[in-house]
Amino acid sequence: MKAIKYVVMGVLMLGMSTSVMAQEAELNAALAAIKSKAPNAAELIKTAQKKNKKDPNALLALGRALYEVRDTAQARVFANLANEAVKPKFSFAPAYLLLGDIESLGDDGGMAASYYNQAIHFNPKDPQGYKKWAMVYRKISPSQAAAKLQDMKANCPDEDVDAFTGHIYMLAGDEKNAYEAYSKADVNKLDRTGLNEFARSSYFTGHFADALKASEAGVKLFPRSPIFNRLAMFSNYELKNYDAAKNYIHRYFNETDSAKFSEYDHYYTALIYNALNDKENAYKQYDRALELVNDSSMIKRWDILKAVSDNYVQDKNFPNAIRYYRDFLAAKRNATMNDWAGLGTLYSKQSDEAADAAGKEEALMQADGVYKDMYEKFADAAEYATYMRANINSKLDPDSKKGLAKPYYEKLAEMLSGKAEKSKSDISMLTTAWHYLMAYNFLQKNDKATAKEFAAKILEINPDYAPAQQIRDIK
Repeated sequence: MKAIKYVVMGVLMLGMSTSVMAQEAELNAALAAIKSKAPNAAELIKTAQKKNKKDPNALLALGRALYEVRDTAQARVFANLANEAVKPKFSFAPAYLLLGDIESLGDDGGMAASYYNQAIHFNPKDPQGYKKWAMVYRKISPSQAAAKLQDMKANCPDEDVDAFTGHIYMLAGDEKNAYEAYSKADVNKLDRTGLNEFARSSYFTGHFADALKASEAGVKLFPRSPIFNRLAMFSNYELKNYDAAKNYIHRYFNETDSAKFSEYDHYYTALIYNALNDKENAYKQYDRALELVNDSSMIKRWDILKAVSDNYVQDKNFPNAIRYYRDFLAAKRNATMNDWAGLGTLYSKQSDEAADAAGKEEALMQADGVYKDMYEKFADAAEYATYMRANINSKLDPDSKKGLAKPYYEKLAEMLSGKAEKSKSDISMLTTAWHYLMAYNFLQKNDKATAKEFAAKILEINPDYAPAQQIRDIK
C-alpha cells in the first residue's frame, strides 16, 4: 500500500515539474520574441499570459520586457495584471515601479512619482522606489528629492544615500549641494559615475583637495580615463603641487583614451609649465590653446591672450607683451576702461625698462596715445585719462620748459574744481594739477602772483600741503 502511495505521489510530482517547466519555456519564448520583435510575438505573449495568469512575477516580466521595447500600452496592461494577481490585490510594489517607469517615459513626472510612492508604501525596504521617485522629482525640487532619500536611509541602511543624493543634485545642475552630499560618501565605494561627479563637483566649487582625492581614486580604477587624469592634473595645479601636476601632463596627453584635447587642456598645461618656470613649453601650450579656442570654448580667446601678455611682462619682453595685449583688446568684447588702462601701464613699464632715451620717449608717446583713445572711447574716463596724459607729458618734459603737461593739468583742474563734492581721489588729482601750474608759473614764467593764486587754491582743499605753504609765504 505504501509503495502504491509513493508511486502516485511521484507521478503527481513529475506532472507538476513538467507543468512548471512548460510554463517557464512558454514565458521565455515570449520574452525572447518581445526582445527580437518576432512576427509571432503577440501569439507567444498570449500563450505565456494564459499559462501564467496567476503568477505576478511572470506577468510583470512580460510587462517589463514590453516596456524595454517601448510598447508602453501593453506594458501597462501587464503591470496591472500582475498587480491583480497578488493577494491582497493591488499591493505588488514591482508593478507600481513599472507603472512609474511608464509615466516617467511619457514625461509625466507627477504621476510617475505617485506610482513610485505606492511602490515605497508596499515595500519600504526596496531602495528602487525611493531612487526612482527622487529621479523624477528632482526636476520639480531637488531638495525634496534629497529629503525623500533620507527616508531610504532609514529603511535601507545598506544603501549609499549620500552618493545618490549627490548624483541627484548633479543631474539638477547644483554642484554646491552635490559636493556637500558626495563629501559625506565613502570614496572607496563610489562607482565610476560617482567618482566622476564627486571630482567635478569638488573642483568646480573650489574644493581642490577633495577633487584630487576623487580623481586619484578614479585613476587607480580607470588608469586610462581622460576625465580623472585631467582633473587630477588641474587639482594638483590649484593646490600648487606643480611637480605632481607636471607628471599628469604626460599621462593625460599620452596615456589616456582621449582622442581630442581642448584649448582648456593646453591653457592649464601652460599654467603648470609657467609655475615651474619652463617658459618655452608654456608658450608652446599657449599657442596651441589659441589655435583651438573658438566662440563656444569654456575659456575665452582674450583670457588666453591676456595670460600670454602677462607672462611676457614677467620676462620683461615688452614688445611681445604689448603685441599680445593689443590682440587681447581687439578680441575682448566690450573691453573696459581698465582694460585700456592696462595697455597704457605696459607702455609706461616699457619706458622704465628702456635702455636709451629714444626708447623711453617712444614708449611714453605710445602711452599718451592710449590715454588719448581712452578719453574718446569712455565718457567716464575723461578725468583719469587727462590726469594720465598730464603725468606722461610731465615725464616727456621733466624740467617743464616746454610746458607739455600744462594744457592737460589745466583741463584736469577745470574738470575737478567745479565739483560740489570732491572725493579723496579728486582732491589728490586736483592738488597735483595745481601744484604743476603753481610751479610752472613760479619757475618758468617767474610769475609769483599767479603762483600764489594756485598755492591759495591748494591750501583751500589741502591746508597742510607744504609746497603751497612755501609759495604763499614768499615775499
